Amino acid sequence: MRRAIFVMSIIGLVLALPLVLAAQDTPASTPDPNAPVVQATAPLPSGDVPPVDAVVTPEPTAAAPASPIEPNALALLTDARTDLDILVIQNMGADRPVGWTGNGDITNIQLPILIRLDLELLAGQLLGPDQRPAGWFGAVPSTAFAIARDIRHDLELLADQVNPPSVRPPGWKGSDPVIRCDRSVQTLIFVLERTASYKLSVDPLSADFCRLAELQATSYAEANLLPNARAAAGSNSQAATNGAVQITSPYAVAFLDRFGRRPTGSIPVGEVIVPVARSYTQFSKMMLVRGNGYEVFIDFSASSISVNQYAALPDINSSSPQTTCTTNWCKSVP
Repeated sequence: MRRAIFVMSIIGLVLALPLVLAAQDTPASTPDPNAPVVQATAPLPSGDVPPVDAVVTPEPTAAAPASPIEPNALALLTDARTDLDILVIQNMGADRPVGWTGNGDITNIQLPILIRLDLELLAGQLLGPDQRPAGWFGAVPSTAFAIARDIRHDLELLADQVNPPSVRPPGWKGSDPVIRCDRSVQTLIFVLERTASYKLSVDPLSADFCRLAELQATSYAEANLLPNARAAAGSNSQAATNGAVQITSPYAVAFLDRFGRRPTGSIPVGEVIVPVARSYTQFSKMMLVRGNGYEVFIDFSASSISVNQYAALPDINSSSPQTTCTTNWCKSVP
């Protein structure tokens, strides 16, 4: 009896062996019928071209969304959006003013208006509904660039109110410091830069940057762009009436070079001069001036120009001085 049971067990194991082997070759889970079929290919010898089936074509990268807003205005707006969000987080944490949009969608043609709305809401929240910093532009209908420029101007004013002046939170984008000035100064400087090859050379960290920028740009325009600037310089009475710069020292030596090596006489007291530019060399006081029959360098302290007006003059390196002296007080230079 035991022998019969043993024989039957052996026969059962022999019959079950193919089923066990088949089970080992069967995957543990059913493959996804939608999954792509990957064909294994043998390594190719060096220099061979892979078959077409083996070449993988990358998926095309989606193009960045186009914006209906002009690029210059868009750049100002996106940076202003970032800085406005930084300012609201700094002062309100996770809270937001009632009505806050937080919109930064560059495909939205209304983006300038929505950012202006958020700026006004934040200013009202932090300063009071009817309180705004001195010089605040506010919402003025205009082009997208002008609205973006006004937003940046007012955003900087608000930042100065809630932080120490010129101190900004980490990550602040900022912009051209000229945009912090009033509209007339901005317009004058932008027009000069685009039409007269003018370059502003005022320290952007100066506490009175906008005033110095206005003085420098105005002096440049008066000396280089106003009609008959040279002829007007020869009329003492007319120039004095207009508040022009005059020689005040009997030792106003004129030089044909900025280093004071080629003197060419002394300009008479009371002579009206037109300041053009100055030397930015440390400790230098040399100023390029024009008048009736001369273009020379003088020590600015020999004239009625103020220290601030002198500091606002453009760098002599940005102009092309053509020194000469042919009037009666000039002396020949070897």
